[in-house]
Amino acid sequence: MNSVMTESTEAPDTAIRLAQTIASLPPLPATAQEILTCFGDEFIDADKVTAIIEDDPGICGRLLGLANSAYFGLAEPTTAVSEAISRVLGVDTVRSLVLAMAIQQSFSFRSCPSFDVERFWTQSLLTAEISKRIALSNDLDDEKDRDLAYSCGLCHNLGLLALAHSESEGLNRALQLCRGVHEPDALSVALHNEFDVDHRIVTAELAKAWSLPDSMAAAYELRAFPELRSGNNLGLVLAVAVAIVNFAQYETGEDRVREAASQLDCDVDAMVAFINDNEREKQRIQTVASRMSR
Repeated sequence: MNSVMTESTEAPDTAIRLAQTIASLPPLPATAQEILTCFGDEFIDADKVTAIIEDDPGICGRLLGLANSAYFGLAEPTTAVSEAISRVLGVDTVRSLVLAMAIQQSFSFRSCPSFDVERFWTQSLLTAEISKRIALSNDLDDEKDRDLAYSCGLCHNLGLLALAHSESEGLNRALQLCRGVHEPDALSVALHNEFDVDHRIVTAELAKAWSLPDSMAAAYELRAFPELRSGNNLGLVLAVAVAIVNFAQYETGEDRVREAASQLDCDVDAMVAFINDNEREKQRIQTVASRMSR
């Protein structure tokens, strides 16, 4: 895949600034590198996932805390990662959560007080869940794309984490400008005004720099530059999922959502109801988002 910067029509100084931002970021953490080896396997090895988690005390503690949270209502708390996977969370979800948590550990958000980490993960988890549901209801050409849909949705805004870490003052200004604005593209516009790039472009670059699975990288590139009109099916799933989450929350862009959803077997009304009316699912996502933001 060609670099986003070579495909982009952005000015040279913008490309330089983006390259500098990416270069200033920490490398992909060891735990994230290891968990990536569990992606793309036909059968996910739960023992391998368990071993990776147990080697990272920070993530191990957060994962067990999540499994033992009040939402899941375990009669007896579990102290074993393997049990948390088999009884509570499931290996596929754990794999995706560990990737996200490992990446987050590399970043600091203290210099960007307007960045709401819990809200960030709530949005990401909603997008992940909708992406998975769309992928399962569609016969994608590649079964691996269906398996990656949840992770793709969960990590689709990694660029925002990177900007909160490395461009905190500029992102803080952009977030303050967007406060109270109920337009899904408001942040992208504000970031372009501030940096000449936005979080979508940074996400696409990070995906390649960190060697995330090729389908995920292609999906993020398509989101950053929809004019490329790539045939990437996972990118289409992600685009529809993001549009549905935005529509459910902002109640704008209905025509855009339905046009995008018409390309897939996707019941927009059912998906929106799942987001807005499913109180148990709201509670589950809020619990996970709260734990991930600590």
